Amino acid sequence: MKIAILGGSFDPIHLGHMAMAHHVLRHHLVQEVWFMVTQSTPLKDRPLTPFATRAEMIQAAIRHERHMRVCTLEGERAGKSYTVDTVRECKRRWPQHDFVWLIGNDQARQLDRWKDIDEVSKAIVFYVFPRDEETITCAYPHQAMAMKLWNISSSDIRYGHGLWMVPKAVRRIMSEQYLYVESFAQGQLGDRRFQHCKSVAALCVTLAQAHGADLQKAYVAGMLHDICKEWSRERLHSYLNALDPQRLKEPAAIWHGYGGAYYVAQAFGIHDRDIFQAIYYHVTGANQSPLARIVYVADKLDPSRGYDSSQTIALCQRDLAAGYQKVKEQQSEYIKKE
Repeated sequence: MKIAILGGSFDPIHLGHMAMAHHVLRHHLVQEVWFMVTQSTPLKDRPLTPFATRAEMIQAAIRHERHMRVCTLEGERAGKSYTVDTVRECKRRWPQHDFVWLIGNDQARQLDRWKDIDEVSKAIVFYVFPRDEETITCAYPHQAMAMKLWNISSSDIRYGHGLWMVPKAVRRIMSEQYLYVESFAQGQLGDRRFQHCKSVAALCVTLAQAHGADLQKAYVAGMLHDICKEWSRERLHSYLNALDPQRLKEPAAIWHGYGGAYYVAQAFGIHDRDIFQAIYYHVTGANQSPLARIVYVADKLDPSRGYDSSQTIALCQRDLAAGYQKVKEQQSEYIKKE
C-alpha cells in the first residue's frame, strides 16, 4: 500500500490534522494515513504532554476512521524524534509499503534544517499543503496539495482559542485529565493577572496537601479562578444575564467569580462540582466546602499581592476552618474601610 505519514506532536490533535488525512484519502492518493506521534520535537523546546496521552487523544479522534491509525514507533525511542530515523525504521519494518510524508508549507520551508534531509528526500516524497494563497516553497521532491490548511494550530488550542476545532472525544480527554489548564489561563489573561493565578494555584496545592484535599482540583481551581477577571462589565453582564441573572443584583466586582465558574465549564469542558463551586464563590467565600475554602483563602493571602500574609497562611495550614474564619474577618474589615 501507499501510506501517508502525518507526523507531529499532536498536542492536541485537531480538525485541521484530520482534514489533511481526509484529503489524501478522499482523492485516493494513499490507502492509509498513519499519525506518527513524536516522542520529542527537535525544533521545539517546550515540554510536551506525555506521549501516551497524546496517542490516546489521536486514537479517540480516529476511532471511527477505517483507514487511519496511530503509529507509536517514535515512542519506542529515547531522545529527539528525527524523521530520518523514523523513515529508516519504517522501510525496515514495512518494506512492502511506499511511504509519503504530509507537511505544511511552513515545514517545507524548514526542510534544510532537518537531520540528513537529503537521505529523507530520496526515500520519501513530501505532500505539501499550502496556507491561504501562499506559493509552496520546497527545494525537495514534493507534490503540491490543492487543499488549503485550516487556520488553526495546536498552540492556539492550548491557549484556549479555537476549541471548537478539537474533536469532541479529544475535548473529553482534555477536560477529564485537566490538560492545558495553565496555558488556558495564560491565553485569557494579561501577564500580571496570570502570575497571580499561578501563585494562587501553588498556594492552593500547598493547602490541599496539608488537609488531604485533591491536589489536582486545587491546582485547576486556583489557576482558573480569575479567568473572567479581565472581561468588561458589559461582557460579564451579558454572560450572567443569560446564565445566572439573579447574581446581577450583587456588586459588579463579584461577577467575575460567577462568570468564571460557568466559563470554565462551558469553554474548557471542566464540569467538576467542587471546582465550579470553588471558582463561583472565591470572591465572597460563601461556600464552605474544603476546596472552596482553600481557593478563597489562597486568593486573599496570595504572597504575590505584596503584603506579609505568612502568619495567616501558616494558620490555614494548621487549621483551615480557623484560617478561613480569620480571612473572612480581615476581608470584612477591609470592605468597611473601603
